[in-house]
Amino acid sequence: MLSVMVAPSALSAPSGAAVSMYELPLLAGHSSSSAQAMNDAGDVVGLSLDENEEGYLVRWGADGSLTRLQAVSGGSGGQAVKIVEDGTVAGFTATPDGVRHAARWEASGALTRLEEPAGYVDGEAQDINDSHVAVGRLSTAARTRPVRWGPDGRATVLRLPPKAEGGVATGINKRGEIAGYAFVPGEKTRAVRWDTAGRVHDLGSLGGSYSEPTAINDRGTVIGRATDGSGEWKAVRAARGKKFEALPSQGIGARSVSVNNADVIVGNVKDHAVRWDGNVTTALAVLPGTGRVFVNGINDAGTGVGTSDERAVTWDPLGRVTALPLPAGIDTTQPLAINANGSVAGDVGSSRSWPVRWRAVVWK
Repeated sequence: MLSVMVAPSALSAPSGAAVSMYELPLLAGHSSSSAQAMNDAGDVVGLSLDENEEGYLVRWGADGSLTRLQAVSGGSGGQAVKIVEDGTVAGFTATPDGVRHAARWEASGALTRLEEPAGYVDGEAQDINDSHVAVGRLSTAARTRPVRWGPDGRATVLRLPPKAEGGVATGINKRGEIAGYAFVPGEKTRAVRWDTAGRVHDLGSLGGSYSEPTAINDRGTVIGRATDGSGEWKAVRAARGKKFEALPSQGIGARSVSVNNADVIVGNVKDHAVRWDGNVTTALAVLPGTGRVFVNGINDAGTGVGTSDERAVTWDPLGRVTALPLPAGIDTTQPLAINANGSVAGDVGSSRSWPVRWRAVVWK
């Protein structure tokens, strides 16, 4: 167990105060937790776990309130991929036999199973916008198709490019433009974009077998990863109406990539973290006394969040690093998101206990 417990009222830090870390409350009888997503209002969604490590989806309000999200009959957990500004959550919930079903939760915790048309047996929501339009995938025993769910939860299977045998929708912006990928014979994955009329557009490749979007911002810029002709992963972007291009000055071995609504991109290339603003590339600084950095996200103000070794850090728009505060006894962190106000959500633990008993926290 962690040494610091914080009452819900402590989650409202005074204006102008230095950044502090606040633990998020657990369900009764539970011993650990894990954050999964955060919105600009400061609400967090994640898992509260019992002594058997059985997870239950919960929503933590910005005021410190705790709401359990309803599970499908007989199930307990699932995964949240996004929480929008009114507290609505998208992801999936699992039945006791392990089958995943795309789901949406209201701020009250009420569950809506997103439609699975005849023939489809499981699915996952991958993203949702503030209009409550979700995207993801539906699957049968033999195929996977990209799908859009309207605010009413009804499913529309998205068009595929010629010769494609399936696909997944991975992101949606406020306009309703969608990014994803298709399975094409002769390749593994091929990046595509669906416009607001439902037409599918090929985003191209770098000559390799994989091209996979991870996000689409409100400008319509799609970012992600793709392999070149040598099979090396590169970070890529495609402005609206354009094809994928490799981001400059990055080397090989790109991993995760994130973008804000100003088209500033952050990503990881081998053991380095990089920021791209147009064609200007900035290496993100390493915290003194540490060796490797990993960036997890960026907000619209251009502040990035991630780790330097096991320490949670932020980077300003110039790439300068600042350590987030930790109480005594905590030395392992997994920050995952930074919102428009600069609040950070993630998990913390102690390496002196094994396995590490994680707790979801907010820095603000």
